Amino acid sequence: MSDKQFTFKTILYTLILMVIIMITVIVIDPFIRYHKPFFGLAAVESEERSAAIGLARNMDYDTVLMGSSMSENFIDSWFEDGHFGESCVKIPLQGGHMDDYIPVLDEITQHEELKNVVFCLDNYLFNDDNGLYPPTIPDHFISKPGITDIYYLLNKSVVFYYLPKYLILNSMEGYSDDNAYVWANRYEFSKYIARADYMATRRLSALPESEYDYYFDNIDVLLEELEKYIEAREDVTFYFYAPPYSILFWDVTRLEGKLTAEICGLGKLYEELLKHPNVRLFYFQNDYDLITDLDHYRDYSHYDQGINRAMYEAMKNGDFELTTDTYYDTLLEMYYYALEYDYESCFH
Repeated sequence: MSDKQFTFKTILYTLILMVIIMITVIVIDPFIRYHKPFFGLAAVESEERSAAIGLARNMDYDTVLMGSSMSENFIDSWFEDGHFGESCVKIPLQGGHMDDYIPVLDEITQHEELKNVVFCLDNYLFNDDNGLYPPTIPDHFISKPGITDIYYLLNKSVVFYYLPKYLILNSMEGYSDDNAYVWANRYEFSKYIARADYMATRRLSALPESEYDYYFDNIDVLLEELEKYIEAREDVTFYFYAPPYSILFWDVTRLEGKLTAEICGLGKLYEELLKHPNVRLFYFQNDYDLITDLDHYRDYSHYDQGINRAMYEAMKNGDFELTTDTYYDTLLEMYYYALEYDYESCFH
């Protein structure tokens, strides 16, 4: 065989191999880029930010679960109960900021069958300076399929890690996506772990108290972003919920001099959201028995899956729901509780 023939065949076989790889990725599609799963496969865990837009664009659903790690331990099928809907998709973004949620909201609000959005309204969404956290979903997954898909189709991590992982997890999970992105079974939850994690970074003394309107500019931006979707889909119910961070979160807030600003910021945010008839707002941060029981936590904010189940039940039954008549008094009570709590008792 001449050198020319060898070179030609090498190039030919390489191209054939690349085509086979690309076809395999397209058909299995672990990031749900092109289609919902074939062959009875389910949209099991792959990589959150790479799969988020595909889930929003290609899956069949009437209910969406979205939010940070506070939402990851929900089970899809809980919300397929006929109360929320019949088909649910979970699109979590661990540590997600509003710039991450926007392209997901852009997709799901174009979905005609959408009836419910269950959105984790983390406090940090208005704590952060606007623009401090740029989007983390890759642009080539946000855009429609095109030439940039080469980054997906011939990606070494996709071919050798995510694709086989996707198939193995389907087999292990019984071809169900219920446990996608659930992490509760990977951690131990106890007061000893939670407070040890927190003590390593706890401030020794409190900072001066910030002004009550410290977060108001950030909240105006957040409201503008959220209300765009709320008003565009008045036929969709938006379930916003404030996750029950432990009492240690309020210790952080107090020591950083942000307690007044935090509560006033929540008040401004909730007042505006509750003006929309298609918004329901649930506040779990004043479940005092829960937030002071550190055995439910692994750090100052992350809780066990039983809490996710309790929140689902509460949202279904209307418990812990705020209205225009109750949000102010609820937050005022939370303020005094957080202000007067004996935080040193957490460490003894």
